[in-house]
Amino acid sequence: MGKARAVAEWGPLKRVVVRRPGIEALFGLLEPFSSLYERVFSLERAVREHDDLVKTLRREFGVNVEYLDELILEAAGRSREVYEELAHRATVSMQYSGHGAGRARREFLENLPLLERDVLLQILVLSPSIDFVKRKGTRSIMPFTTLRVPLTNLFFMRDQQAVGDQGIILSRMAKPQRRRETELTSFAWRSIGERPVTAVTKGTFEGGDFIPCGHFALIGTGDRTSPAAVREILAEGVGYPEVGVVHQPRHPLLRTNDPMVNMHLDTYLNFPGDGLAVGYPDMLNAARVEVYRRAAEGKYHLTRRTRLTHYLTSQGFTIIPITTLEQMCYATNFLTIKDRTILVPDVASNAEKVLANLKRADDTNPWKYHDLFTQASMDYSELRSSGTFFPNKPLARDYGIKAEKVRLSNITGAFGGAHCLTATLERG
Repeated sequence: MGKARAVAEWGPLKRVVVRRPGIEALFGLLEPFSSLYERVFSLERAVREHDDLVKTLRREFGVNVEYLDELILEAAGRSREVYEELAHRATVSMQYSGHGAGRARREFLENLPLLERDVLLQILVLSPSIDFVKRKGTRSIMPFTTLRVPLTNLFFMRDQQAVGDQGIILSRMAKPQRRRETELTSFAWRSIGERPVTAVTKGTFEGGDFIPCGHFALIGTGDRTSPAAVREILAEGVGYPEVGVVHQPRHPLLRTNDPMVNMHLDTYLNFPGDGLAVGYPDMLNAARVEVYRRAAEGKYHLTRRTRLTHYLTSQGFTIIPITTLEQMCYATNFLTIKDRTILVPDVASNAEKVLANLKRADDTNPWKYHDLFTQASMDYSELRSSGTFFPNKPLARDYGIKAEKVRLSNITGAFGGAHCLTATLERG
């Protein structure tokens, strides 16, 4: 059993795993909607932002930051068993069709020992297939390469798993575009000796819907996490005395639902320290919570139903409120380093791009998005004039929150911030 464990979100951050955006993200930018991106962004700048995030974690806070690719490749270099599994997975993933497909497959298998490990890993990320079309002439065979749903969101390392008081809970991603990601991450965890305590198989679950809170945990349900998955997690994945199951609320300013606006629990709620929460009040007030207590025999039983605001305050938490615009600019998608110290996306620098994207949505479908765009625009004017974009809130200062801002104005275009980009494996 490995060391992966996180009892509370504000426990000192010791070890995270990340993945630098690669060529797979290029293909996501060619069609953002089906790739689950919010908007088009600069990939070059997004990579630099990711690099800066890693540097800040390492240099400013001394966090052990590891790269997913390096973990797999180094493990494959040390262990023949890991290498053989990597090679087998690449062989299964690589597909050929058309004139000469059999020859190509045979040559691939013959050349497999000559291919470098990182090439095998890229095959898993891109999932290529080659279709051969014969034309007139010697060797006039045209290879048409297709990528079968490349893992364009793999750099959002939060979602393929959650880590709680018992260890890693392996996800089963809700969107088919992301379903293969856990095949790769689970392979990585096993390769380094981190065996998950459970793997969701009967429902869907994503790590952004799980927040450990010391003597209790919160699990969000909705578009990405299903009740069936929650039952699996309660049965085998956690040991907290209490678990609050939060039902994803509809955004109060949308006439019909758009789950991408608050796809995960951490898009409208997070914890910068013991006894402190940051959240969007309208969603906290609307979100229903089912509270489960762990009995002596280890099973969880439903004890009461309430609303998320009331549940948090009853647990002794002070809520620092954010505006509609700040919620959409990933204000709650910060990464807590230790009690009252956070690494937060530069909300103010995200605002103009988020507003521009909202304006396009309003132009396309004003009946659905006009109220949301109007409120966000009003928020922008007030926050800019007062200089109170999160974390520059009087209440945050009063409670001693220290915040290090990181510019993520491009990479947030893929729908995620500092929290989404990091897989926390170990907190003190």
